[in-house]
Amino acid sequence: MEVTTPEHRAPSEVRFRVRAANSAPRRIRVIALTDDDAEMGRCTGRAHADVQFVRASELAALLQTDGTDAASILRSVDANAAALNAWLGTPDLVVIAGREGDDAQAGAVAAQAYRGRGVTVSGVIGPSDDDRAPARTADQLRPHCTMLILPVSAGYLEDLLAALGA
Repeated sequence: MEVTTPEHRAPSEVRFRVRAANSAPRRIRVIALTDDDAEMGRCTGRAHADVQFVRASELAALLQTDGTDAASILRSVDANAAALNAWLGTPDLVVIAGREGDDAQAGAVAAQAYRGRGVTVSGVIGPSDDDRAPARTADQLRPHCTMLILPVSAGYLEDLLAALGA
């Protein structure tokens, strides 16, 4: 087994090194794609330190995103708009949560905005209640998320927040 010291790591390994210990609490923002997600309701009902729950519909109303793609919306919005900056906040990590079949347009806009700011964005898209629903929600988020999780059953979001120490 070969042991490498930090000064002998390849550039591809250096990219994934932790720059500083995570001694400060994370600021996590969870964006719900729908207003009636049962799993999201369970998560918001529990006390999570440093986790803020918001709805994608709030951002959609703010940006008036009807029928436009994420890239077009962000190009048309002033990046320094006070209302957009206030809604986005300053999280360390963003989790976009929903089910297959949910409209992910506003979530994709948020993910693209956060990625532009250097924030890690994870998507958690659970299975649809309707087995015939096409996989469009995950497809809308895939280009904008750092990591996309497609759990086969409910409860993953709660486990993820617990693993993050929230």
